Amino acid sequence: MGRNKQLRIRIVGLQEKIRIHLTKIKRELALAAPDSGLIRHWKVEVATWEHTVKNLQRRLKRGKRHD
Repeated sequence: MGRNKQLRIRIVGLQEKIRIHLTKIKRELALAAPDSGLIRHWKVEVATWEHTVKNLQRRLKRGKRHD
């Protein structure tokens, strides 16, 4: 498997984790007494994964000429 394909697979996996955590945050906020520590933890993880996705997208080679 090529480098770009591995990067794309990792990006998709991280984006799925981000989506799941955002759903968890939304569900927790809907409760009568949301757990702020848990929400903060999920938000930190989401921010970290978003930063990683950004870096991985930057590393993708684009086009025939890989400038």
